[in-house]
Amino acid sequence: MALEQLTLEGLNKVEFAIELLKTWEPAEGYYFADSGGKDSSVVRDLLIKAGVRYDGHYCVSPIDPPQIWQFLKEFHPETQWDYHARGFWKFVLRKGLPLRQHRWCCIMIKEAGGKGRLTVVGNRRAESNRRHNQCFVEHRRSQDKIVIGPILDFDTSDVWQYIRENEVPYCSLYDEAAKRKGYGEGIFKRLGCILCPFSHDTERDEKYFPKIIKLWKLACERLVDKERASGYLTARGKPMKYRFTSGEDKYNWWTKREAAPSLAEKAV
Repeated sequence: MALEQLTLEGLNKVEFAIELLKTWEPAEGYYFADSGGKDSSVVRDLLIKAGVRYDGHYCVSPIDPPQIWQFLKEFHPETQWDYHARGFWKFVLRKGLPLRQHRWCCIMIKEAGGKGRLTVVGNRRAESNRRHNQCFVEHRRSQDKIVIGPILDFDTSDVWQYIRENEVPYCSLYDEAAKRKGYGEGIFKRLGCILCPFSHDTERDEKYFPKIIKLWKLACERLVDKERASGYLTARGKPMKYRFTSGEDKYNWWTKREAAPSLAEKAV
């Protein structure tokens, strides 16, 4: 089975993760970045099994699924809630909608905590090309912290196998529309910010999280009002690339990749 494959020094992935946590344990304990997702749930269980000191922290996101909040309150009651993202919607109005090339929201919400601490995260190489080259222990100078990734080599099947074998609680959204529970076969493969620029399932998010979708649409309307009031000029006085006439137009361009009207097109 996948979890029995050998890693360094003849240890399987679980054994290696536990030894890694024991080896690097700081005197003050770890800062555990608890997102409430399946990977964080596995990491929390490994921290407990390793017997190391840690304090869990959830960076409260106003655009996370409410089910994550409910799960953390019930199953991770010791996790502290840190409110780094207060005034998030005002930042949207100031900085614009998050884009793939401009994801300012991650810095504000997900990466804000743990400065000056040894921070344990649930990152996995299999999740993305960006994480493929990450190391088990990294010094991230830009974030002023050392990051430990005990499950970096786990693939998705490893995570779910560990959850089943160790009866680890996880957020109910993972089982939504799944035939089997505890296998990650539902329509939510990963949990995170609703309408993340890297998400490709807008219709699903619109169905399951209408209240947060409403807030995003309201933000789009306010952005268009701001753009119109500026005469469609940037802060530097240059013409904006696109000219939206309604919040709905901007929302559809942002979420559904619909063509946006340029200034030239509007002038014709």
